[in-house]
Amino acid sequence: MKTNEAMELGPLGVKAFEGRKIRPETAARLGVFTGRGISGGKVIPDRNGNIVVFPTFENDACVAEKYRAPGKKFWMRTGSKNLFWNLEAVEIAEKDRLIITEGEIDALTAIDCGFEKTVSVPNGAPAKVGDIDPSREDSGRFAYLWNARRELAAVKEFILAVDNDEPGQALAEELVRRLSAARCFFVTYPEGCKDLNDVRMEYGPEAVVRVLNEAQRYPLRGLYRLSDYPDRPPIKLCQTGWVTLDEHLKLFPGELMVVTGIPGHGKSSWTAHLIANIVDATGWRAGIFSPEMPLIPYLRDKLRGIKIGYPVANMSAAQINNADDWIEDRFVFLDADPSGAWDAEERTLDWIIDKATEAVMRDGIRILLLDPWNEIEHSARKGEMMGEYIGRAIRELRRFAQHRGVIVIIVAHPTKDIAKEKEKRAPGLYDIDGSAHWANKPDHGVAVYRAVDDGNLAEIHVGKVRFADTGKRGKVTLQYDPECQRYFLRDRSDEKVPDEGEISAT
Repeated sequence: MKTNEAMELGPLGVKAFEGRKIRPETAARLGVFTGRGISGGKVIPDRNGNIVVFPTFENDACVAEKYRAPGKKFWMRTGSKNLFWNLEAVEIAEKDRLIITEGEIDALTAIDCGFEKTVSVPNGAPAKVGDIDPSREDSGRFAYLWNARRELAAVKEFILAVDNDEPGQALAEELVRRLSAARCFFVTYPEGCKDLNDVRMEYGPEAVVRVLNEAQRYPLRGLYRLSDYPDRPPIKLCQTGWVTLDEHLKLFPGELMVVTGIPGHGKSSWTAHLIANIVDATGWRAGIFSPEMPLIPYLRDKLRGIKIGYPVANMSAAQINNADDWIEDRFVFLDADPSGAWDAEERTLDWIIDKATEAVMRDGIRILLLDPWNEIEHSARKGEMMGEYIGRAIRELRRFAQHRGVIVIIVAHPTKDIAKEKEKRAPGLYDIDGSAHWANKPDHGVAVYRAVDDGNLAEIHVGKVRFADTGKRGKVTLQYDPECQRYFLRDRSDEKVPDEGEISAT
């Protein structure tokens, strides 16, 4: 890294690091210097200044600066690039362990104790899981992961030495989700310590070394005791957006849900509206694979109608722009290259999971919709029966959902015989073409059904609920508006929620 001679760690900076029991020489070696503030929140180098400056270097150029002033005041230089602090450590950690801390002081603590391959996230921890910058994630809170994605891919393992508090747990949850639990380790601090510098201050450098060397792998397989598991934030249960349906259906990150329905009965529109409700309520992003419906104009106009509540033909230019800004911010589409350059790519399940994994890293998606299942280019192994293939495919999607904290929703058609039956009924999960796995494997199973004589009344049958606190089986009737493809609540007084015995979905 290159530094200006004026960028010197002055007396107040030296005193600050000595007070943290970090050798000032270690900070100075990594380019840390002192400065003073001038108008507009700007900071210039000054040996006698009282602001500690943590510069970030890329290709020997300073591309970001973080400032720490007395009173724990932090801010970034305008125009700073979102990168790990001490970015060079990511490159030297190839095929080795990389320590990730929540702040520069903790990173310097680890480095000062001999762990050179340590970085700090540049912007601290979110207040809670899902509390992310509302702008696109490739330029938002977790852009430092995407900007270093190639180097991170070569790192063998990660030790997450973040703060032992709720924001720290939220940060760890997101890092594990994006880097994969298989490569992540967590640390346990001595009682009364919140971070690595607390350990250094209270118990000395030997304790820091012990905490990092005794980091434990996130549990994935095998046999474990309770003490092996790190603290995690509580699971977030999502409301559907329809109060009458919420008692029956509560989605959660890491689950797999299957939606079925006779063609033309609105299962795709209902699922799209459900996802729109969730991303509006949570601030999450969703990835959509929908090869049966071209994005332009059909899926775009469907989402426009859901967002605004009017047919596209009746929308003003401002409403269309509002809807399109929302789609741009909240949705990522797994699709052919819009330019046509990559049309030859096969949309296999492996391709979908690979792209969805990239969308978790870059965009932070927490919902993945596959609509419909039959449009995926299925590739069974040699000698593998269709039922066996479906079972394996569902297991792979469940594994992705659980490891990445993503709600996976699959829209699957029932057999053609259902629509031909004289006694019309809502299809059940066992009616889905291909395998009984559709009924046995998901956490939630839903059927959308519109009886011919009921006009635009849509029955939402919740026929499978795996966990008791995530809903209960039942039926709710919604009003469907075909012009804007939205579903509305009916007056609850005329709604009948049947007993389990009346539910046709299994």
